[in-house]
Amino acid sequence: MFEGGFDVDSGKFAMELGDFRIRKVKKFERVWKVGTGGSVTSSTVLYNGVIYFGCADHFIYAINPGNGEPLWKYKTDGVIIEGSVYGKDGTIYIGSYDKNMYALKADDGKLVWKFRTSDKVCSTPVSDGGLLYFGSKDKNMYAVDIRTGGLVWKFRTYDDICSEALVWRDRLIFGSYDHYLYCLDKKSGQLIWKLETPAEIHNANGFSTKGNIIYFSCFDDYLRAVNMDTGTVLWKQRLGQYGCCTAPVLHGDVLYCTSRNGILYAVSTGGQMLWKFAARDNIGIPLIDGERIYAGSCDFNLYCIDLNGREVWRFKTNGFIWWKSAIVGNNVVFGSWDCLLYCIDRETRDVIWKFKTAGGPSPIPPANDAFQLELKVHDSEKKEEGGKTYQLSLAGEGEEDGAFYKSRITYQVSTQYREKGKYQTTDEDF
Repeated sequence: MFEGGFDVDSGKFAMELGDFRIRKVKKFERVWKVGTGGSVTSSTVLYNGVIYFGCADHFIYAINPGNGEPLWKYKTDGVIIEGSVYGKDGTIYIGSYDKNMYALKADDGKLVWKFRTSDKVCSTPVSDGGLLYFGSKDKNMYAVDIRTGGLVWKFRTYDDICSEALVWRDRLIFGSYDHYLYCLDKKSGQLIWKLETPAEIHNANGFSTKGNIIYFSCFDDYLRAVNMDTGTVLWKQRLGQYGCCTAPVLHGDVLYCTSRNGILYAVSTGGQMLWKFAARDNIGIPLIDGERIYAGSCDFNLYCIDLNGREVWRFKTNGFIWWKSAIVGNNVVFGSWDCLLYCIDRETRDVIWKFKTAGGPSPIPPANDAFQLELKVHDSEKKEEGGKTYQLSLAGEGEEDGAFYKSRITYQVSTQYREKGKYQTTDEDF
């Protein structure tokens, strides 16, 4: 077995190998493989003065933001992850791995209706004109009557949908793991245009727009600006490594974007890189309030960053922090993989209260589990097709002071394998 290492961006390596091709061969499925446990697995949402969040213990929680006391909780039959609570007219909506979208009364958690799909639901719903829109792992985007939960239409793609949809004028825009960004007529579900990209579009949070331009990122590492009238790409900017699974957050004329290499990027709406801030692991969905950015990381820290990319403070927990926080007065409320919802003073970092969910931390695959690559090397001397195929696995090496993580690849001639012992899940979690 031959093993070695090289820098991805090294021109020397390219000259030594000659004719080669690298492609990503493993689909991003980490989100679907989270097991049951007490980890907080959705963004914290403040609606009508109450904090709501979903959890891997199957519960939807309603919490008093003043003291952290639970007001009610509702149990589904599956993990709730990434899809956050959406509230409107006294009702909250959230999807579950039990294949259902739920509508609950916001004040007491009583069930209004539930709509069953054919697979897990993790996209955050949105509504417009009496319709609620959301995607499913069954490859469909659904439009249901927001009052009754009755199906109005569905549109089938070729792969899972985790993307939160965007309502823009008479259109509905969303991404799919099939590599396409779709634009539909929001009333009929008819296709207007679709844009192909090289990799999965995940975007767990809502898209940002300016005028008729939508900004989104995907697992090919690029941030794109697209004309929503025509589906034409206006520009694209490379962001880091290991793909992007959150949509950029727009504040003023700056897009704040994260990549799975642990870097928060500030990019102008014209596509120019402004600055970079590096954590020690994946950075989640940023929240911008005033002159501060609040972003959690899989290095267990919640970071407070100013608009110039300088760290103001960090707060350490005992688990991943990936989902969006909520601002409540002078406090910031956020969940962690350590099964706690935290409320801290955003100036002093003093803990105001903590809320404990049920169970221990949820099992989850390695962070960059999706990045199994294949290197195809042609025999340049024989001038013919064929040659050897190598399976590659990436590992990031951090640098100080906000520099890029350098990517190195270890490679070996081997068949595909699954490493055991990293995590365990039950059959239902697949």
